[in-house]
Amino acid sequence: MLEGHGVDDANTTLNVLCAYVLGVEYSQVRIRRMTKTLVLSEEQQKTLCSYVERRCSGEPTEYITGEREFYGFSFRCKKNVLIPRNDTEILVDAVLDVVDDGDTLLDLCTGTGCIGISLAKMKDIRVTLADISDFALDCSRENIERLGVENKVNAIKHDIFSDVPEECFDIITSNPPYITEDEMKELSADVKNEPTLALFGGKDGLDFYRTISERYKPFLKSGGYIFFEVGYKQSADVAAILEKNGYTNIKIKKDYNNTERVVLARKS
Repeated sequence: MLEGHGVDDANTTLNVLCAYVLGVEYSQVRIRRMTKTLVLSEEQQKTLCSYVERRCSGEPTEYITGEREFYGFSFRCKKNVLIPRNDTEILVDAVLDVVDDGDTLLDLCTGTGCIGISLAKMKDIRVTLADISDFALDCSRENIERLGVENKVNAIKHDIFSDVPEECFDIITSNPPYITEDEMKELSADVKNEPTLALFGGKDGLDFYRTISERYKPFLKSGGYIFFEVGYKQSADVAAILEKNGYTNIKIKKDYNNTERVVLARKS
């Protein structure tokens, strides 16, 4: 069924859904399938079939299971909140190269909170997660508690186009909406299930980069860093936006697929 509906890597998807139904680790399902010892009760079979049907209709696996692994941590993932991607881990890697214990970090357009929370798990820093979506804030706050970083991380409702922070930060990170108007018309069925609010970045996909680069510079400490995840072929444009706003030491980092994925810069 999954293959017939064009689901990428149908075998892995089935293993993930089986693991969720059985309440066991993914590796256990793989072993049981290979050794032909996988057994589901009649009720579990019905549940699995309903999940497979949902996946075939285009609903992402992460919304069905309510979970997504990111940077080695299990994050709660809910409908109406952007699903974390593996490529975003490159941004976390880049921040870890410069962040120091005791630093403060603002993560704009935070979604599940995966960037800021992962960094708080790795370093002794204070993190503010910011998003305009109530769905995202509910999800990020659940992840704060789920991953035990309540003493280091808080989440606030924040509109980057009108609100201003109450303090200055050592580091600002953001994986903002960056899909262009034309690209929105060609999204896959899976991505169409994710919130438009977290995807659409304006006609050319650069609205958020322009706004954050300009409006948040006063709230970045001297010598502080700003990190952006960017879309395919957007790195040069985002680098130019940062340069126009007076940032220095602009660098670009590639993701696991050799795509330019992260642009970072420093406030001199």
